[in-house]
Amino acid sequence: MLNMKNILNKQSGKVSQSLMMVLAICITLLIAMALLLINKNKTGSADAHDHAEGEEHGEAEHGAETEHEEGIALTAKQLVEQGIQLAKVEQGTVMSVSAYPAKLNVNTDQQAHVSPSFSGHVEAVYVELGQGVKKGQPLAVLLVPDLVDQQANLKIEQANLELAKQDFERERQLWSQGISAKQDYQRALNSYKQAQIQVQATQSRLQAYGAASTSQGRYVLKAPINGVISKKDLVLGENVQLADQLFVIDQLDQLWLEFIVPSTELSAITLNKEIEFKSLQTGNVFKAVIQTMNSEADAQTGRLQIRAKVLSSAHELRPNLMVNVMLEQQSSKQALRILKTAIQQIEGKDVVFIASAHGAKTEFSAQPVSIAQSATQSQWIEVTSGLAQGQQYVANGSFLLKSELEKGEASHEH
Repeated sequence: MLNMKNILNKQSGKVSQSLMMVLAICITLLIAMALLLINKNKTGSADAHDHAEGEEHGEAEHGAETEHEEGIALTAKQLVEQGIQLAKVEQGTVMSVSAYPAKLNVNTDQQAHVSPSFSGHVEAVYVELGQGVKKGQPLAVLLVPDLVDQQANLKIEQANLELAKQDFERERQLWSQGISAKQDYQRALNSYKQAQIQVQATQSRLQAYGAASTSQGRYVLKAPINGVISKKDLVLGENVQLADQLFVIDQLDQLWLEFIVPSTELSAITLNKEIEFKSLQTGNVFKAVIQTMNSEADAQTGRLQIRAKVLSSAHELRPNLMVNVMLEQQSSKQALRILKTAIQQIEGKDVVFIASAHGAKTEFSAQPVSIAQSATQSQWIEVTSGLAQGQQYVANGSFLLKSELEKGEASHEH
């Protein structure tokens, strides 16, 4: 019996220990679950709060966006007062523009080549390449041996003239007194006249060469026109020859525009027609007038060479500048077109104000569009995307709508 009791006590102790362990595990699990529930409730509350704030902020942004996207609504009376006129997008012909490469060249009708009248030694150079000069301004000085000889001859001829004059005066006095024969007087008179002719001839020769009689063998090259030194082919100390081209002076206020077009474009080319060309560097547009064209196209390429006189005056226009000539002509194809006055620039994009009826008012919204290159003389412009045929748009007065739209955006940002 005692053994049985001990056994029962041992088993009871083991059961108690197992029960305690189970209870401890259960309590631990309950605590963990409670902590998880608490954290979940906190997170849910925070998410709900953030979600509520996000919805509120989103609604505010949506409201602002809706407000921003709202168009400008005007009554019929306001349309008349503001001078806003409507039109419909239509199909029709437009002026097409073709671009051709061209080059600016010097107008050789306003160019001067400076060459010496003597062979000589370069003693001084007064100008630099690219320098502007005035007519008559000294460019360089040459020391010319031939000029030294001619000036020496002039001095000899002047001395002979003085001797001939003295001889003539003496013979005239003797002849008047009856001392000398008339033949001696006549001889002295002829010698005096010949000496005068020799002096005048030598002086005229020097003047024709552009050399002064007192220059001591120095020949001054002078600018024959106002302009810019575009070529300079001499240096100090070198020897130059007769008729060498030492300077070229260009008048850059008048340039030529030269380009080549296919013979198919002859309809766009007429003499004295004004055309436009665009600088490839700055995008600025200038004007020229067609001056000459070849009588026939090139046999191999079928192209025609055209020369135009530049009418515009700008510092950026210089010889050898590459540009694009814009030739306009009426296109025979049908295109989607609107009036050019409808186009406005908003944030760097081309837009057209579209009109739609809303009750008693007409609402206008800015529609971005893509347009083809426009001809200056055409009132129409081709729309390549953004509009459909029959849509109503603002043809005149779109600038006022642009101003109102920009005012609204400025006040909204503020």
